[in-house]
Amino acid sequence: MDAYCKMRDMSKAQKVLHEMLDRGLQPTVVTFNVLMNGFCMSGMVEDAERLLKWMLEKGIVPNAATYNSLMKQYCIRNNMRTTTEIYRSMCAGGVIPDSNTYNILIKGHCKARNMKEAWFLHKEMAGKGFIPTSSCYSALIKGFFKRKKFAEARELFEEMRRHGVVADRETYNIFVDMNYEEGNMDITLDLCNEIIENCLVGKPKNEDT
Repeated sequence: MDAYCKMRDMSKAQKVLHEMLDRGLQPTVVTFNVLMNGFCMSGMVEDAERLLKWMLEKGIVPNAATYNSLMKQYCIRNNMRTTTEIYRSMCAGGVIPDSNTYNILIKGHCKARNMKEAWFLHKEMAGKGFIPTSSCYSALIKGFFKRKKFAEARELFEEMRRHGVVADRETYNIFVDMNYEEGNMDITLDLCNEIIENCLVGKPKNEDT
C-alpha cells in the first residue's frame, strides 16, 4: 500500500485495503495514515475526508499524523478556516497535537498573513517543549519582517540560534539587509560568515516540514 501511495496510484492502494478487510485483517491507524497521506499528496482531499469519517464510524481512533496530513493539504490551499475546523475537531476528539501539527498550522497562518494567530501558536508550541523546524521559523520571521515587526523577527532569529536550528539563506539575507541598512557592519559581517560556515551560499532554502 505504501508503495502505491508514494506512486500516487490510489486506486491500487485502496484495493489493497479492501483485500485486507475481505481477509478479516484489521488495519491499524498507521495503515490508514499511509492511505490518508496518499490521498492528500494526490490532492484527493474529499477522499481523505471520507476516509477519516469512515475511521471514526468504525471506532478506529485517529492520531495526530492522521489529522496533520489533512490540515497540511488545506494549508497548501490557503484554506485556514477549514484547517482550523479540523484542528478543533482533532482536539475535541482528545487527540493531542504534536510538533508537526504546530509547524503545519504556524506556516499556514503565516502564509495567510494571520501573524497574531501564528505568534499565539508559536508560544503555545514552546510551552509544550516543541522546537519549530527551520522552515517554520523562517515563515514566522518573514511574516513579521514584511509587517515591519523587527523586534519579533529578531527575537525569533535569536531563539532559533539558541535551539541550534540553522536558518535558511533567505532568512539570513533578511537580517543581513536589516543590519546593513542600520549600519551594524560588525553584525552584518558575522552573519555573512555564518552563511559561509553553514554552506548556504548558493543553496536553496530548506524544505523541511
